[in-house]
Amino acid sequence: MSAGTAGVILIGMKTRTESDPPGPVLDLLQAQDGLREIVTDVKRVLGLPVDVLIRGESGTGKELIARLLHEADPLRCPHRFVAVNCAALPDSLLEADLFGYRRGAFTGATEDREGLFQQAHGGTLFLDEVGELPPRLQPKLLRALQERAVRPVGECEEVTVDVRVVSATNRDLNAAMAHGGFRQDLYYRLADFVVELPPLRQRRCDIPHLADHFLGLFRRQLHRPHVQSLADGAREWLCRCDWRANNVRELSVVMKRAVLMCDGPVLTSQHLWSALGHGESGSRLQAPDRGDERTQLEAALEQTGGNLSAAARRLGMKRSTLHDRLRRHGIRRTAQS
Repeated sequence: MSAGTAGVILIGMKTRTESDPPGPVLDLLQAQDGLREIVTDVKRVLGLPVDVLIRGESGTGKELIARLLHEADPLRCPHRFVAVNCAALPDSLLEADLFGYRRGAFTGATEDREGLFQQAHGGTLFLDEVGELPPRLQPKLLRALQERAVRPVGECEEVTVDVRVVSATNRDLNAAMAHGGFRQDLYYRLADFVVELPPLRQRRCDIPHLADHFLGLFRRQLHRPHVQSLADGAREWLCRCDWRANNVRELSVVMKRAVLMCDGPVLTSQHLWSALGHGESGSRLQAPDRGDERTQLEAALEQTGGNLSAAARRLGMKRSTLHDRLRRHGIRRTAQS
């Protein structure tokens, strides 16, 4: 992997590298309850020359909000969303990736290459884990933010760039500044506006909306158009889960697995429980309540006139599995398949 592509994700109208685009996130603009405050913060900076710092625990959805900032901004969304993890690369590669380089600047530099600032020109540059930025690069990033210009490695002249910088961290940057690990002047350049993301366990009201978002996302990405909706019992089960381990990231993984496992139009709590897997936060995520399952089974039978085959398809399970669960719950069907 070359210095110009290592650890980098490019998302744009026609450009992508190393990753498929995550899909539209604009449906989050219609969020209610807890997400509404976050969305309100996002809307405050749309169309404005304002850099944004997103703070929150690991997995709380910081990149999701960064993408929302990009896609909802009419000035930025026609251009690229470029993301880099500041903790994933050594100093030398990160500098070359951020600012670019000229042919012959170092061993292996056989051609000129634009840096991420230039690649994101007109759009958004997302600096994930910015608190891990090496001290040697902090003054260079500060100058780029101040001057809106970068100097590629091996170049004498600066190149002007127009880019919104959205950065994210799960570190306490105030403590890092107090101990000299992070420059105070850089912090205030990055934090024109700050978005705080509480952990998912503190905003359970957001879980149904996020689950619906991930359902729509993964049914498109995984070519599973038959998976149409979440059962009410599934939403309730998701809201009872702790999600302490990886927050929104964990919810996303569970929803992706469940969409893959669901063969019918309705994704149920049983799909979600199976998707969770063994040994993954199992002490905090409880198996679906039997009453929830009974309600789903009875509803499926009622909606299909007691047809076992149709009810099984609706629930996304085999006919034999449905038969076993009906017997376990003592449910009798009112019509024959």
